[in-house]
Amino acid sequence: MSPDQEFEDMLDSLEIVAESMEEEHIVPARVDQLKRRRTLLNLQADLLDSKARQHAIYRLYRNSTFRKFGAGLMIVSFIHLLLFLFADGLNREGRNVFTLFLFIIYLWVSETFPLPVTALMAGVALVLLGEDRDSAFSSYASDSVFMILGSLIMAQGISKSGAENLIIRKLLRPFTGSNYSLIFGTIVICSFMAAIIPDHSVAAIMLPIVLTIADKTEIRKRSNEMVALVLAVAFSCSIAGLATPSGGARNVIAIGFLEELYPEYSITYVQWVILAAPLTIALVPFVFLTLIMVNRVGYRSIDYHSESTHSIDDRQLIALSILVLTFVLFLTSGFNGLTLGTCAMIGGILMHVTGVLEWEDSRQRLRWGVMFIYGAALTMGKAMVTHGAADWLAGGLYRLADYGSDIGGDMVVILVIIVVTVLLTNVMSDGAAAAILVPITLAVGAAAGFNLAFIAIITAISTAFAFMTSFGTPPNLIVQASGIPRSSDFVRNGLPLIIMSILLLMVAQNYYWDFATEWAGL
Repeated sequence: MSPDQEFEDMLDSLEIVAESMEEEHIVPARVDQLKRRRTLLNLQADLLDSKARQHAIYRLYRNSTFRKFGAGLMIVSFIHLLLFLFADGLNREGRNVFTLFLFIIYLWVSETFPLPVTALMAGVALVLLGEDRDSAFSSYASDSVFMILGSLIMAQGISKSGAENLIIRKLLRPFTGSNYSLIFGTIVICSFMAAIIPDHSVAAIMLPIVLTIADKTEIRKRSNEMVALVLAVAFSCSIAGLATPSGGARNVIAIGFLEELYPEYSITYVQWVILAAPLTIALVPFVFLTLIMVNRVGYRSIDYHSESTHSIDDRQLIALSILVLTFVLFLTSGFNGLTLGTCAMIGGILMHVTGVLEWEDSRQRLRWGVMFIYGAALTMGKAMVTHGAADWLAGGLYRLADYGSDIGGDMVVILVIIVVTVLLTNVMSDGAAAAILVPITLAVGAAAGFNLAFIAIITAISTAFAFMTSFGTPPNLIVQASGIPRSSDFVRNGLPLIIMSILLLMVAQNYYWDFATEWAGL
């Protein structure tokens, strides 16, 4: 098999991982849907038969879906009882919404049902609890949801046309003179690309490219250099994803909550870039130095000769032109009257109108259920704020921070928000962590009198610091699928990078953002 064919096979296998990322930023456990459907049908038939009913009830108990659902129901019922007895500051509606919030999270984490089905259950349950129908389901069609949809369509068009792969390979060629330059070039290119399109797409394309280079050099024989090289892909995609709203779903979730809950603090694309992009630029050398020092990579030259690549064809040129146009619309969204979701959908529509994508490509390969998932996250967060559950949780978090506020003042409150977010995002997906914490941290910020746009950005940025675990962020999971880095490698390299990232974010918030707000108009 030729090297080019090996590369294509590797790319195809990683696309499967990338597609699963779009669902909920984790790779769901494989479930035999046909087997589960047959089991449920047999159970229904037996329950209607009096002679087989007892046996059917036992089989129902043994069914994994039923057991997961029953266990979750018992857990949240116990929590609801504790809230009734001890949560004096929480009214009945707040207890109901908070209990539902925990139950939906449990169903997502345990994957009791398909994730989009659980997402739709959130809106239906809110209506059953007395919420207005329009209020319960309006977030499923919010602007941030359409921004995610448009961004995924554009990323699919770039990948389908081959433009992303071609451009990255050409950009990476100048960095193949030494192992240091290859690692640094990987970080720079991933950071540039992941700031424009979703980070998991860049990781899925970039990983087989750097592995191909490693196979043709001596890097493959050196385990420490291989770990540093593949972690450069994962970590750089994460730090770049915080630079722009389109870099990751967590950013869109934060913007969506601001628009839903505190519209007076809404933030534009350019304002986000002004505040967050310098962090990505500053973190690039930190990522490089961390990988070099922790993995003890010594400088050496490498001998790599790349094959000549074809020039950009018309389809690739059109795809890149649409990407650039959409990015310009993003940057001018504060002046052209278009929302970020509208800008993204313009790009997605143009991908189909110009023939870069066929409708069958989008219909079959795009994970439409992801729209319901983010819509459910927004509607649950909105309900928690409306009924006081978010304020109740924020009060506890604020009291925790208040213990040290006499010494550090507001800085301690900000530090607690960052640390809590970083801890949570390292044990669950970054998008889910943002969906859980943003409404709570916004309530903390409101109680402390902070600029809530800052709080939303700080929370979204902190969810990108999931460097210590493979499942905390999609690029980490894609890289771990290569079989090269171990869990201990993420811990060794991620811990010092998390510490430096937190310190850098604190410095930026206390010093840079003070005068950057004048440029951004916040």
